[in-house]
Order: sequence, then C-alpha cells, then structure tokens
Amino acid sequence: MDDNNKKLGKDNFNPKNPEKSAANSNGPGAKSQFALVLWIMIFLGLALFFVLNHNSDKISKWSQSKFEKELIAGNVNNVTCTPIGEKVTLLTGKYKVAGEVGEEVQEKQYSVKVELTDELDTLIRANNVERTVEPQSQWVGILWTLLPIVFFVILLYFLFMRQMKMAGKGAMQFGKSRARMLKPDSQKVTFDDIAGVVEAKEETKELVDYLKDPLKFKMLGAKIPKGALLTGPPGTGKTLLAKAVAGEAQVPFFTISGSDFVEMFVGVGASRVRDMFEQAKKCAPCLLFIDEIDAVGRSRFSGIGGGHDEREQTLNALLVEMDGMETQEGIIILAATNRPDVLDPALMRPGRLDRQIVLDLPDINGRNEILNVHAKNIKLSDKVDLNIIARGTSGFSGADLANLINEAALLAARADKKFAEMEDLEEARDKVRWGRERRSRKINDEDKKITAYHEAGHTLVALNCPKSTPVHKVTIIPRGMAYLGATMSLPEEDRYTMSKREYVDELIVLMGGRCAEELMFEDITSGASGDIQQATKIAREMVCAFGMSDKMGTVQYGSRNEHIYVGRDITKTEDFSEETLREIDLEIRSLIKDAHAKASQILKTQRDRLELLATTLLEKESLDVKAIKKLLNIEEVKPSPII
Repeated sequence: MDDNNKKLGKDNFNPKNPEKSAANSNGPGAKSQFALVLWIMIFLGLALFFVLNHNSDKISKWSQSKFEKELIAGNVNNVTCTPIGEKVTLLTGKYKVAGEVGEEVQEKQYSVKVELTDELDTLIRANNVERTVEPQSQWVGILWTLLPIVFFVILLYFLFMRQMKMAGKGAMQFGKSRARMLKPDSQKVTFDDIAGVVEAKEETKELVDYLKDPLKFKMLGAKIPKGALLTGPPGTGKTLLAKAVAGEAQVPFFTISGSDFVEMFVGVGASRVRDMFEQAKKCAPCLLFIDEIDAVGRSRFSGIGGGHDEREQTLNALLVEMDGMETQEGIIILAATNRPDVLDPALMRPGRLDRQIVLDLPDINGRNEILNVHAKNIKLSDKVDLNIIARGTSGFSGADLANLINEAALLAARADKKFAEMEDLEEARDKVRWGRERRSRKINDEDKKITAYHEAGHTLVALNCPKSTPVHKVTIIPRGMAYLGATMSLPEEDRYTMSKREYVDELIVLMGGRCAEELMFEDITSGASGDIQQATKIAREMVCAFGMSDKMGTVQYGSRNEHIYVGRDITKTEDFSEETLREIDLEIRSLIKDAHAKASQILKTQRDRLELLATTLLEKESLDVKAIKKLLNIEEVKPSPII
C-alpha cells in the first residue's frame, strides 16, 4: 500500500480521476502553451498585414482620367482587366517612365478602377495596347473576405475562453473543488522542524502512524479519529504542523482554504465540498487540510437570516460528508482556526472533528527550542546566549520568534558584521515587541523634559513595587506606537496567574507618570492617556471578572475574555441592575484613586532620585535596568533560574 501511495504521489496521475490529474498539470506548462498560441496568432496577423500591403508602395494607383491621359500619350504597355463588380473593372499593367537624360526608360506598375465602357475599350484598342482578361476567382474573394473574421474569432477564443477554463475550469464548472493535491515528496517540513508544541506533536503522530500502517489499528478494533481541529493564537504553528503531518505521512495531501468554498453563485460551496470528498475518496488513505475553517463553519444558530444562507448550505454539505450515511474511512481531516468559539457545535462533535489540538503560546523551554531551530539559518556569535532571549520574550509566538531571529540578522548585516551578536538580538527583541526607535521625530525641549520626568516616575515607582513587572529599559525616544517615551517591562519567568497584590502594584506603576508630572510641574498633560486607559481596564477586570473587590464580592459582572460574535451576542443583555453598575464604577474609581495616592507618596519621599533619573535620561536618552540601579545605588537583584 505504501508503494502504491508513493507511486501515486510521484506520478501525480490518477487514472480514475483524469480530470484532477489534468488540473494538477494545468500549471506553468498550460500558461506557456497559451502564450505560445497567442504569439503565433500575432505573427500570422502581422504576416497577413504585410502580404496585403507588400507591393502597395510600388504600384501607382491612378484615377480614370489619369489612365486615359497616359494611354493617349502612349505610355501604357499592357492592360489586364479583372472584373470586381457588376460595372467596376480593375485595370492593372505596366507603363513607361521617362528617366533623366542618358538613362534608360523604366517600367512601373499601375492599377486603376474604371467603368469599362465601349468608348474606353475602343480607346485601348486604338492605341495598340496589349489587352488581356483575367476573371476573378470566387473562392479567392470569399477567402479574403472571411480570413479577417476567422482571425479575430480565433483570437477572441484564446483570449477569453481558454483563460476562463484555466482560471475556473470553465464557466459551467464552478462547482469543482479547488483543493490542491500535494506530492508526498514535495513536503520538506517534518516534525524535527517544529519545536515548542510537544503535546500537539504527540497527538498528530497518532494520525501519521495510522496513515502509515492502518492494518495495525484495525486488527485491534481501534478506530482512528476522523478529524482533528488545530486551535491556538495566530503564529503558533497550526499550518506548519499540518505541513509536518503531510511530510511525515507520505500520503496524498489535499489542502484548501475555508474561503475557497464561498462563491458568487448559490449552491457552489456545497458542490465544491462534495467534489472535494469525491477526489479524496479515490486517493484514500489521505489527508485533507482545511485552513481557516471558521470562514465556512460558523455556527448556524445565530438567529440572524433565513435557513437558505449560502454558508449554511456549504456547512450542511460538509457535515454530511464528514459523518453521514455514505461516509468512507481513510480520509483524515485536519482543520485550523484561531476562532473555535464561533464554530458550529455539530462540526465539533465526536465523529467529525474528534479532537481539539491546542497550540498555545510557547513557554520558556519551548521558546528556547524555537530560537535554536531558527538560529540554524543565520550566523551567531559564540557569546550569544539564547536562554536570555527566551527569558525576555514571554508571550511571543513562534512567528514572533522567527521574526526576531530574522530582524537580528538584518541588523547585523546593516552594520557590516560577520555574525549576529547579543546586542543585535536584544535590539531585535525590543523592535518586535515595542517597535523601532523613531529618532526622526522632532520634540521640543519642554516636551522632552516632561517626558523624562514622566518616564522616570514610572521607573522609580516600579523599582519600589516588588510585585510589579520588572523594568527592562526606559527611554525618552519615541518607539513603535509610543508618541514620546516608554518604560519597558519584561517578566523574568512565565506567569499564568496574577495575585491581587500584583495587580495593585501594576496600577501604582501606571499612575507613576501622572504623579511625577503633578509633583514637578504642578500641572498635567495628555501624555498619561494610555496609562489611564490601561489602569481602568485592569481595575475593571479586578472588580468584574476576578472577584478582587471586597465590596462587590466574588461575582462576575459581565466581563468576557473571548471575542464578540455578533450572531450570538447581539441580543445579549446585562444580568445586573443600574445600581450595581454604579457600584462597579465607584469601586473602579476607588482602586485607581488609591493607586494614585500610593504613587504620589513614593515619589514625594524620593524626589531627589526622581530628579537624578530624569536629568540622566535627558542626557543619555535611554537607560537599561542595570544602569538605572547603578545610578540610584539599588542592590542588584538576581533573576530567578530558568525552569
């Protein structure tokens, strides 16, 4: 069976389904063939044009009076009469042209359309001109009449009809599936190229083992899952894992996007689903990967629209093909989405998508493995420690880490270095997380001074709040979305829960910038708008979602962490009264007010340190945590060990 599958993959031809094989071969070769035919048609058109006008510049076209004048003068040598109508006759022949003194008399051709009357015929005979008659062939006239029409018809055919067939396989074949079958040998990605998702790799390996040896499972009576849903945030490697499964299984692999089912014609999506499964059944055992399945698999129970929605018809056809009356084994479906909350429950039940394989953001060990995988492609200095980079990239996805390594290589190449150093990786990390420095922005001295005290306030308060996120760097240079300066913090290890004290300290740090402005300038600016927005969000979650308010108690008040789905949430109403809403607002205001008071107290007691830090920032523009602690004589705190 394996040999047959490999043969099928290498030849890319299925005698049971020649249409699919032709579709797979209808690639660059078909395009080059179309271009060749088009060039041939252009060449024939140009050749026809030159043939028709070959001797037009050598033949003199006369009027009837001109012909009679030259005839009487004795310059006309011969006349050939060709009837071209009932009364019109084409006269052609040669005539004499007198040259200069000493030159021989030359002969040139002429043509004239005349009404050959008896008087003109008598005049020709009277001047002893050689006269012949050549009747025009009817087929030649018809040919010259139809040839331009045939040429344009053929040209339009190749311009429009062939192009429509190549793009959509013909106007009458919209219902054909757009799934592409990939050769097993063309997949170079394997499980060795994937890191940071150990559990997801183990679950997908079971699918690969079944595809390689299905008899082993059937002997024990085990039923392999018919489908698996890959879920997780963007950039965690869902599509990459599907490619690895295809590379490991060495079986026919069909891939299609959820948006490929949707078309302008009603019923096309359902037809494409049926055709896709027909192709897959002829190549079983095989893999069928549907990327971004939420485009076609959204819940039907939205309460909006009728039952004849095009997406619902497509989803119904997909549900029947996955597990219906005529379901055939041997087709394993892999689907990927980052919105599993909007999928239809019937699609998620056992028998269709049996498993949900979660690809979450990698932990510190996973980030270290991912960095090592991508670091193989660039030249790194021996002093580079990827463990430090992994520690400072909490919350990064696999795509972010790959981008980080690439940015480090670009920075090193821009600086004409032979290899990327640790400072390049750290700058690349800051660039990916917070954005690039914008030194081109012109800031006046007053705004720069306010920014320095604002960021110094954040930094100084953070150093005095032991439960807050440790400070990484502070700068008064605009970076990324920050219009002025930024105080950047990085966690020392992965955190999955936060205590009330930690949230309170975060609120105090956020209020540090506004308090520094009030203390030093006795005025406030709009630069703290982002801090206020973030503080309000944290305080609202503490009260409404985390039960961290003594007054409101351990009750959830409508706060939700998932994305809003209009079809489900449009009729959703609040489950509490207006009085409760007022109490929530008062409690949020109380939390922020207490944080503001504590931040003001810290800065008032350490005003000299605040001025020293702000003055140094105005001078150096950027300071890392080591330089800050050395400046303020704060004891260095050792980071926690890597887990």
